[in-house]
Amino acid sequence: MSSTKPFFSTHTFPLVIAHRGFSEIAPENTLAAFHKAIEVHVDMIELDVRLSADNDFIIFHDKRLERTSNGHGVLKNKTTEELLQVDNGSWFSQQFSSERISLLEKVFPFTKKNVLLNIEIKPDVVSTDSISVAEKIVSLIHKKKIKKKIIITSFNYSMVKEIKELDNNIFTGIIYNPLSFRRSPSQLLELSKADIFVCSKYQVNKDVVNDIHSKNYSIYVYGISSERDVRRMFNLGVEGLIANNPAFVKEILQSL
Repeated sequence: MSSTKPFFSTHTFPLVIAHRGFSEIAPENTLAAFHKAIEVHVDMIELDVRLSADNDFIIFHDKRLERTSNGHGVLKNKTTEELLQVDNGSWFSQQFSSERISLLEKVFPFTKKNVLLNIEIKPDVVSTDSISVAEKIVSLIHKKKIKKKIIITSFNYSMVKEIKELDNNIFTGIIYNPLSFRRSPSQLLELSKADIFVCSKYQVNKDVVNDIHSKNYSIYVYGISSERDVRRMFNLGVEGLIANNPAFVKEILQSL
């Protein structure tokens, strides 16, 4: 049914995807959250990336540093050296005071543990040199030889399309944008040359899933937090369940 199933053939569907790591019990987008996700044997870890002032991929969600770190200001204005010193664990708990903002490539070794990576490039990320964001991420993927272990997703559909045009064998996903939903999910996927449609649990229904599957695409859904959510997505045939508490999702799936 899904074009991604042969790619993820060593994993059972639906995939259990840790949203920003196991972010219910550890600070989001930190190595601690990723390690805790691996400990409960998730299929995939979702994380967010932005570019530093010197154009390195940094794992962080917000434009500004304040919400999830002791840093201040806009991330893109900080050098990599500055960012790697920032404490992004204490805001969650003093237990995680040693956590620091990380480079994207720091998580690539996790793929050797049979864990896939869902790298979300924030839609407003731009390069400050002549090499585009798409070119940079594709180059890094090739350099690290992890093409078979990652997917790239974004709200920025033109960026996703450019990535696919640079390397058609990199799996990509587009994240639902209400402003673009005048077209069907399958039309949006076709236009952006993507493989996976990503949306909230509130935006998915039988018609959406049927449209996506009718064209051999896949759908991942985020915001999964209750037994009802898990059962509903399972019954709809959703391929990926994105949750802050992936252990809970795995427990429910095992009972089905």
